[in-house]
Amino acid sequence: MAMKETESQFKKTIRPEDQRDAVLNNVEQAVKEYQSQPHTPELVTKVYQTIWHKRGELIGAAYEVSPCPYTQKELKDLEKKGRRAGYLPVELATQQSRHLLGQMFPYMESTSFVRKSYPEMGCLSLRSNNSVRNDENPSGWFDYETEVDAPYLDTNEKQLIEGIAKEKRKLLNLNQYIVAGQDNKLLMGQYLDEKGTWVRLGSRSEGRVVFARFDRDGYLLVDWGLGSGHHRQNLGGRSRRPGRELHSRIAVLQTAALLLGYQVIFYSPAL
Repeated sequence: MAMKETESQFKKTIRPEDQRDAVLNNVEQAVKEYQSQPHTPELVTKVYQTIWHKRGELIGAAYEVSPCPYTQKELKDLEKKGRRAGYLPVELATQQSRHLLGQMFPYMESTSFVRKSYPEMGCLSLRSNNSVRNDENPSGWFDYETEVDAPYLDTNEKQLIEGIAKEKRKLLNLNQYIVAGQDNKLLMGQYLDEKGTWVRLGSRSEGRVVFARFDRDGYLLVDWGLGSGHHRQNLGGRSRRPGRELHSRIAVLQTAALLLGYQVIFYSPAL
């Protein structure tokens, strides 16, 4: 009992700086392996299992990571196209659970000045009662563009969606974008869009598509004040290929079935 009380007191007093450093220190070996070894499905699974285990510990939760559904060749092809596989736990995939990502990554909540001067303020889209809903709520494995500067620049909303659709892709939603930005910082040392580009996402507030970016300190900026016809040179979007989320859920179902003593085979179209 005393040990539980001590652990609870520690969690209440830990600082945002300590939380961020704890993740980096605990996953350092996994990151080194990712950066130095061939990206096999087994390695990628192991890296993300380590990352999400440690992230979960920060907020007293546990997250399962299903086996990576990409082959080694597919992972290599993604990298040639400037993309990377990522993973979003189902428990963190919705508007209602997005605030947990804010707790996990407290630097997204506000700038250093705001944290010191106005601690009650922060990123509205990360609050438990936020107004930013996702067009879709996929979870599991997905891929995304890894260039720090956004792709699809100087497009309006229609041009962006049509351009992505031609590649059989969809926009990342805000939850996926948060995870992709944090993964990029962890694996490559930079947040997505930290140099100043913005991206339209597959999430909305008051009916308008939201646009977002990270700054160099990890602060998440989210707004929805643009008209659908608006375009500018530093405004683009980030995309995902739908379908792998389905394979991730199937892997979870197959694992559960095997644990219960059943063998289940799922058929789905090739991706």
